[in-house]
Amino acid sequence: MHAPLILLKAAAQDFFFLQSRGYPREKSLEMVGNRYELSSQDRDILRRGVFDQKTALLRRSKQLIGPDWSDELVMIDGHNVHITLESLLLNRTLIRANDGAIRDIARISRNFRPGQTTYYVIDLITDFFREYPAKVVYIFFDAPVSKSGELAALYRRSFGKAGVKVVTKAVPVPEREFDYDGAIIASSDSAVIDAASRWFDLTWFIMSHRNVKPVSRIVDFFDLIMMDVMSWNFAEDWPEACK
Repeated sequence: MHAPLILLKAAAQDFFFLQSRGYPREKSLEMVGNRYELSSQDRDILRRGVFDQKTALLRRSKQLIGPDWSDELVMIDGHNVHITLESLLLNRTLIRANDGAIRDIARISRNFRPGQTTYYVIDLITDFFREYPAKVVYIFFDAPVSKSGELAALYRRSFGKAGVKVVTKAVPVPEREFDYDGAIIASSDSAVIDAASRWFDLTWFIMSHRNVKPVSRIVDFFDLIMMDVMSWNFAEDWPEACK
């Protein structure tokens, strides 16, 4: 059971301000969670959806706003993107974070199993890159996840039928395969986004450019960014943070 959205938004704003004023991230989350009596799931929503102003602005400065990559290499964080899109269609809670990424909170990657929705997501991604082709699309899946090789093969077959150039692999650590400087990376993983020189959120692009309507509840923190954090009355609102 999630907290009411108005309460979650108030907690998110305090979490944003505390971090942006230099207070440690996990300690800030603990204080905010305790003050607003948030469940562990709601705290996870804040953890995955709200970042300090400097971090969020830097990530958004590297984010592509349109699919302009006809002469570029595109590399996709396979399970990260695929599971988020499945979550979009399976009524799981999603977050539109203030750093520009769409994230889920299911944390099911290690237990992921292909199902009926899997094929629909593969078709969505295939159709997207047929309409907006790249020089080559690379999709890397987590080999330790069950059926990762099978999922890679399904994508390879689908892209091949569509005439889209693709390389799909199940690898031990996908993050080590990315060309962070030369390619455009599709991921919502914070560490990947920080390392990439350019990135985009494929879930958001498919929602926007393929007109896919989410079944899920989306908790939107995207506008929690351009605020004057230095004018906030830090000591009055959070005296415990000043001790």
